[in-house]
Amino acid sequence: MVSARVSTLTFSCAAVLLGLLAGCASKEPGADEQLQEVIQLLPGHYDNTAQAQADLAHGVTPPHEALTLDIVPVDAPMIGENVLYVQESFASDPQRVTAQKIMVFGVVKKEVVQTDFTLAQPFRWRNGQLNPDLFKSLMTQDVHSTKGCSLRWKQKDGRFTASNEPKTCHGGALGGMAQIELRAEVGPGEYAVAELAYDKPGHLARGRFDEPFYRFRKQGQDSRGTD
Repeated sequence: MVSARVSTLTFSCAAVLLGLLAGCASKEPGADEQLQEVIQLLPGHYDNTAQAQADLAHGVTPPHEALTLDIVPVDAPMIGENVLYVQESFASDPQRVTAQKIMVFGVVKKEVVQTDFTLAQPFRWRNGQLNPDLFKSLMTQDVHSTKGCSLRWKQKDGRFTASNEPKTCHGGALGGMAQIELRAEVGPGEYAVAELAYDKPGHLARGRFDEPFYRFRKQGQDSRGTD
């Protein structure tokens, strides 16, 4: 009777312990939850003027260019479910657009994956952050991506970081022979991106070692118009 009672108590304690462990495990966000958090953190109007001004104050040569960045969620059903439009401009002249792209997010093998697409006719989508409905007509032939360059996002210490696999990502410099390393970070009110290109011997062909990231801070309004 005693041994049976001990066994019952032991089983009960083990069940409670397993329940507690399961409860703790359930608190860890899964890939789907992480995906939603990333795409909620990213949208907004950003600039890196603080970084550019700090470079000038400390004599960093060359300083990071002062840029603005608009990121907005768009409804582009032919491209994907979680789609963002990104437009980059000079901070000194927002009408001078320096880059545009489409970011598509999804979950692949329990990881949050970002794939970037360039636009076949960038001017057609210019200032799309002011009219997100414009992208409802975006078709697969309007965009293209470079294979092997997707970024994988991971959560750590309340922030998200992303990187690609440089060995599979080529193009953008040196006639498409460059190996491209992409990195990104996002947290509340902050977004940082870095792109480094290496030639075949492994020398840095584009980007910088001292501080590869352009560090953007989210501003009060999500997007700013250009006339």
